[in-house]
Amino acid sequence: MGFLSLAARHAGTLAKIISASVTVEKLTASWLSSLGAEAVILDHDGVLGAARTTAPDLAGERLIGELVKHFGKGKVFVLSNTRSARAARSREYARLYPDIIYITAARKPDPEGLYIASRLSGVPLEKIAMIDDGPLTGLLMALEAGAIPVYAIRENLAETASQLAIRLGVTLPQIALVRLLALFAAR
Repeated sequence: MGFLSLAARHAGTLAKIISASVTVEKLTASWLSSLGAEAVILDHDGVLGAARTTAPDLAGERLIGELVKHFGKGKVFVLSNTRSARAARSREYARLYPDIIYITAARKPDPEGLYIASRLSGVPLEKIAMIDDGPLTGLLMALEAGAIPVYAIRENLAETASQLAIRLGVTLPQIALVRLLALFAAR
């Protein structure tokens, strides 16, 4: 199925998920468990840290620590689409967080990353939460695969002007397209 038809099929649900966003700073492991999550996948850019960075910021560190403590070793994953940072991030996450797994997979919304996390953790797809700030990447992937989509935004994200431009240049068009497709689907 093509990307646009996939986005159109899930547009109404994606629009609702966007409206029910949670901030990374207030996100808790117990809340994710209340959604049925037994494992989690986190996006890096815009969720755990600024675009093009190799490690999470303080809010990202806090969240990772809480999730590993709650869900346990091998149940917390990081999956990022940023090809240019993959190798450096993979090394840095392995060094800083030996209890989480950095996944290298096909670009979201391809569900390969979810399948890898499910296989490695032993947790079925419907019990894996995908925490992402990209409606047409991680959230669409979660919906299509039957996982739990969580739209997370940042209250405070220290980023340069170019990092802000990258983040907004990716997420704002996605949000606009989802809202437009949802509007047409409601007619």
